[in-house]
Amino acid sequence: MGVPALFRWLSKKYPKIISPVIEEQPTNVDGEEVPVETTKANPNGEEFDNLYLDMNGIVHPCSHPEDRPPPANEEEMMLAIFEYTDRVVNMVRPRKLLLIAVGMSRTLGVSTNGPLVNLPRSSSPALHRSRVREKYVGANQYL
Repeated sequence: MGVPALFRWLSKKYPKIISPVIEEQPTNVDGEEVPVETTKANPNGEEFDNLYLDMNGIVHPCSHPEDRPPPANEEEMMLAIFEYTDRVVNMVRPRKLLLIAVGMSRTLGVSTNGPLVNLPRSSSPALHRSRVREKYVGANQYL
């Protein structure tokens, strides 16, 4: 889950965080696609040490695209996710770290940490965790 209007606030407060991107395309040699050489200098003129990707921002547009029909099956969706991730990484070309954040929820739709706010705290943290586990996760799963 993203933070509503965070990007708008960041881009207004720090306008230099947005920069145009020159995207190199793979070339065709004798009918075979040759991928972009990412070890060379970045054509954008900026080098980046780190890239932090939130996969929610990639998975959703790949599974519910606005400019074409949705993928027919899970395999097509996964291929679209991999292609888009490769495209972003090739544009940025991080030199030291690529961190990919994948959010998973153990319950249907609601994060397991959300209910913690609504439960009254007991004096024992272990007792509190066991109550949360029983009420929201189930006795046979870990929190």
